[in-house]
Amino acid sequence: METEPLRVGIYARISEDRDGQQTATARHRQDCQAYADIMRWEVVDSFEDVDISAYSLKARRPELERLIEVLRAGEIDGVVVWKLDRLARQHRDLARVLDLCQENRAFVASVTESINTRESSGQMIAAILTSVAHQESSNSRLRGKRKAMEQREQGLPPTNGKRCFGYERRYTAIVPEEAVVVREARDRIFAGESQRGVCLDLEARGITGTDGHPWRTVGLQAYLRSATIAGMRELDGKRYTGRWLAIISEDDLLRLRALSNKAPTGRRQSPARKYLLTGYIRCAKRGGRMFASPRGDKARRYVCRPQAGEPNCGQMSIKAEPVEELVFEMLVVALDDDALAEAMRSRGEQDDGVNEAVRRDAASLKELMNDYYVERRISRDEFFVARSGLEKRLEANRMRLARRDGRGVLAGFVGDGGNLRRAWEGGSLDWRRAVMGALLDRVVIAPGKAGRLPLDPERVRPIWR
Repeated sequence: METEPLRVGIYARISEDRDGQQTATARHRQDCQAYADIMRWEVVDSFEDVDISAYSLKARRPELERLIEVLRAGEIDGVVVWKLDRLARQHRDLARVLDLCQENRAFVASVTESINTRESSGQMIAAILTSVAHQESSNSRLRGKRKAMEQREQGLPPTNGKRCFGYERRYTAIVPEEAVVVREARDRIFAGESQRGVCLDLEARGITGTDGHPWRTVGLQAYLRSATIAGMRELDGKRYTGRWLAIISEDDLLRLRALSNKAPTGRRQSPARKYLLTGYIRCAKRGGRMFASPRGDKARRYVCRPQAGEPNCGQMSIKAEPVEELVFEMLVVALDDDALAEAMRSRGEQDDGVNEAVRRDAASLKELMNDYYVERRISRDEFFVARSGLEKRLEANRMRLARRDGRGVLAGFVGDGGNLRRAWEGGSLDWRRAVMGALLDRVVIAPGKAGRLPLDPERVRPIWR
């Protein structure tokens, strides 16, 4: 009596397919089909995972999971693979498949290795080959890491496949129109504008990343912190001069990093500001913060409403537009004041030493690394002790520069309030708040008096920094 042919499934996998043009799995499936025909097995299903590693513990292979479910259901009698490492490079994956095969009297067969796990010798060989594949993957990762380190040391550009914004593919040239956007973002952040504000503006103008997606705060921050746009590679805190052109300078990169270190961290972000004086305006009665709270007719206003943890009186409010316009006019007058201009100039002179200290310590750090990594003049302990002290001092001074940069937004306006008045109209709310915050500590609002409408200027008292 003629028996029914064994039902098998073909499993194929390739680790990397950057452009979606790979043909290896198609060839593997053809070889598996030919092998099944010779063995007179019936191929009833096919499974294929593309661009997925079998070595990574985190990688999820959807078709492998489907294969396991089909085996568990007893819908196939065996699995045919071109080579065993296509199925598993981890013992845990092979064990899952072999255990199911044993429970359901199924098997795994390899075309190129003459393995059939229906025999005990085949199971032993499969386990040995999986161990070899696992070790080869581990060795491959080590070789890859060493190669990446060598490329950084030689100043070769990154090779992650994705085109970096601002550069042609493979960093052969700068893309001028994108480089202009990068430098604009740098200048706006130096001027005190938030990264979120820059992203919103870029999105409104239709400027996207190289993947076609809008810029987002996290992505922009990571991009502007990258040594790549300063024409460098970086490894373990050490920077290597690259063989491609820089869009921004190394000093600009360090300032951007220091400014982003100042930004609040954590998963919960504060909501977007919609009122100019949110966070600055205070009630004179008890000193509590006043909050943006539009009326039922949508009229904008600030209200001293009861709030947990705040000493609010819950009795006072003021219209937003008049008080914002008044505070702006006070700011213009303050910028025209000669005393402020003199104070700003003296502050700049006092901070010049910080810039020099940063440059000096950065040069010392480079020299220290050369003495340890290249010349071998100092011991490992001496290197790490000296590096730790230099890096702590560098970080402290860079933070001082970043705090000073908060007033950099006023550059060009001190002594010329009219210039600010001209720039104010086209500035974003984030930029306006940055300008205001560079000089303003808070605005104290006193109770109103009957008959003084729409706004009594005596109610508004700015406290300057």
